[in-house]
Amino acid sequence: MKQLALALLVSVSLIAQCGPSFSKDSKITGTIRGFECGDNCYLTLVDRKKAEQVGLCSAPECESWNEQTVMPSHYKGKRVTVTVGQGQQVDDSGNVMGEMMSFTKIRFLD
Repeated sequence: MKQLALALLVSVSLIAQCGPSFSKDSKITGTIRGFECGDNCYLTLVDRKKAEQVGLCSAPECESWNEQTVMPSHYKGKRVTVTVGQGQQVDDSGNVMGEMMSFTKIRFLD
C-alpha cells in the first residue's frame, strides 16, 4: 500500500513539475471532476480548455473533505473558480516530499 502511495506521489509530482506554472493568486475556472486522498488530498478540475488540472486541496472549503478523505458527491460536476498557489506534499510521517500546485480557495459558481 505504501508503494502505491509513493507511486502516486511521484506521478503527481512529475505532472506538477511538467505542467503549467501559475503565479501566486492566479485563478482557474472549471468543473470538479474528482477528489482523491492518499498521504495528501487532491482536487481534480477540468478547465475551460478541457485540460485536467490537479492540485492539493488546501482551501478552507476542503478541510472537512480532507479530514473525512471524501468529498460529498453533490460537488462532482460543479463549476468553480479556484485560487491557485504553491503547496507542499507530505508523506504519512509529515516529511515534505515536494511542492506542487495547490487550490487555496474555491468559489462555487452553480
